[in-house]
Amino acid sequence: MPGYADRIAAKNEIIRQGLSGEGPAPDGVLRHDDRLKPRAVILGLNIHGASKAFPLTVLRQVLVINERLGGLPILIVHQPGSDTTTVFVGRVRGKTLTFTAANPEATVLVDRETHSHWDAYGQCTSGQLQGSHLESLILEPEYWFAWSEFHPDTAIYAAPASQN
Repeated sequence: MPGYADRIAAKNEIIRQGLSGEGPAPDGVLRHDDRLKPRAVILGLNIHGASKAFPLTVLRQVLVINERLGGLPILIVHQPGSDTTTVFVGRVRGKTLTFTAANPEATVLVDRETHSHWDAYGQCTSGQLQGSHLESLILEPEYWFAWSEFHPDTAIYAAPASQN
């Protein structure tokens, strides 16, 4: 293909910027929010009109997040080995639960209230709540420029100081 070799460096730079979170927002973006870099990868969550952006760089540091959003307790689990993130309503049988990772890969969780064990996909595998399932929610993977354009009032999750 004529001219292909001449374009390789430019195409590689576009790919590098996309993977690194660097680079400007594309032309045509109407709203710019400078709280994060335009191409930072976030996982967005919108519940009952409340939205929050979870930067992937932070999720890779803080593997288990217990939050409240839109009036619901939520649990976010990031498994570093597979770079997979799941999110659930952190409540079972009307009881709000608080979770911690039971291993470095966050593939096993423990709730503080009953000490039951859970997998990273919301299934209780042992303990008082064995057989229970957490209600799953959907995270939207986006670049920051795209998420913030459609969710201008979004909050941004920041790791607690002790986990930075």
